[in-house]
Amino acid sequence: MNEENVKLAKIKKSCKAGRIASKVLGIIGIVAFVLVTVGAIVILGMGKNFDNALAEAEGTLNISFKSGIAEARIMGISVGDISNIETDVPAIREILDDHPMSFVFGSYLLGIAVLVLITTVLLFIISSTFATIEKQDTPFTDKVIRKVTATLIILSVIMLLTIGGGAAIIGLLTTWVIYTILDYGKTLQIQSDETL
Repeated sequence: MNEENVKLAKIKKSCKAGRIASKVLGIIGIVAFVLVTVGAIVILGMGKNFDNALAEAEGTLNISFKSGIAEARIMGISVGDISNIETDVPAIREILDDHPMSFVFGSYLLGIAVLVLITTVLLFIISSTFATIEKQDTPFTDKVIRKVTATLIILSVIMLLTIGGGAAIIGLLTTWVIYTILDYGKTLQIQSDETL
């Protein structure tokens, strides 16, 4: 029985560390989300001035444009060929013709902001999951199993939307394996409690 209490204390200690770490990373995620969103709004608001500043900085800040088309490379990463963007919306067409770089960079940053927000929400869900495990007398309760399974399913869906189907399949398989392990642990816990 003493060994069981020691192991449970270790589980609670590791869950506390996980809860704190995920909460700290979530707070950092909130700050990053705000900064990236503000940066995107500033770039979109600059419009033509942003495009002019990029043109002036060409060659000095590792930014280059292919001649004839508006493709940008920043630190070796291509942000796409703006001349291939097609739209039937006249307002967007006007923006793309007048200040394409501002639109593309601002939109790109807004996309990053959405990913940061999703990651931040996931970190707070993970922190909540660790808190649930930490509060229970055993990690093999229905509440813990539901919370861990739900968190892993959400993570798998996020992997599907961001990384792709292969990663999501691995995530779902991992979810199933962890669920079966926790369910088996719950069965053993029930049997152990009945024999006492």
